[in-house]
Amino acid sequence: MTEFPEDASPTQSDFDAFHQRLRGCYADLPKRLVQLADFVTASPDEVALGTVSSLAGQAGVQPSTVVRFARTLGFAGFSDMQAVFRDRLRVRNVAYRDRVNALHRVDGEPLEASVIFNGFYEAALDSLRALQAHLLPDRLEAAVTTLAQAQCLYLLGLRRSMPVIRYLSYLLAKLDIHHQIIGLETGMEEESFGHAGAQDAALVLSYTAYAPRTIELFQALEARHVPVISMTDNAASPVIPQSGLWLEVHEADFQGFRSNAASMVLVSTLAAAIAERRG
Repeated sequence: MTEFPEDASPTQSDFDAFHQRLRGCYADLPKRLVQLADFVTASPDEVALGTVSSLAGQAGVQPSTVVRFARTLGFAGFSDMQAVFRDRLRVRNVAYRDRVNALHRVDGEPLEASVIFNGFYEAALDSLRALQAHLLPDRLEAAVTTLAQAQCLYLLGLRRSMPVIRYLSYLLAKLDIHHQIIGLETGMEEESFGHAGAQDAALVLSYTAYAPRTIELFQALEARHVPVISMTDNAASPVIPQSGLWLEVHEADFQGFRSNAASMVLVSTLAAAIAERRG
């Protein structure tokens, strides 16, 4: 079992710290712990609301494996790990209206617009710094090569990632690069890549807590042997392709409003690099 020093123990209420820890040890985990890690990453709500026995059953492992997994990640036991997921669930369920209402000073008065601007500005800077720190040049080059060789680029990003995909589509259209957005308003997602194959490529965007529909469509692309490049936030993400070709992106937030700054910069880079590579 992989062990960690006491001073590296994650903050119990910090969902991001949990994923950073998991990313750091994922490659060294035994087979059963990898199996459970994949389930935990894909089904965080189940972890928040389930029991050791129910999670073990859903993940196809023994209950002792669930406890072992928690301890491997530096927790005293399953309950301590579950607290991280419950805190994340409470935060996620905060309505956007409530997030706006939280933008008040201690005395109850609204924050000045300049203070709110600075909050979003700092979140964007944090996102860009993280992108620069985590982006691997060789992997970026490999991603550009794969995308540039494709006959058609399929773009997948739902919910918060949809604006990023729309902007990338705009750039590709201006650069006269053949592409197709998956997840149109018609709801006919599978039909939109019905003719996709190994001659094409797909760019998939999905971040914690990973939209289930994105995972389903990602798996459908893989089943069609479409080369996939993913932009996601950790090595245990359910949208990591079999090729292992993924780009790490961490978006900071301000008062629950998460930035898209790093994602926008990265897709702009991809569009320009693909066009340059194609000549």
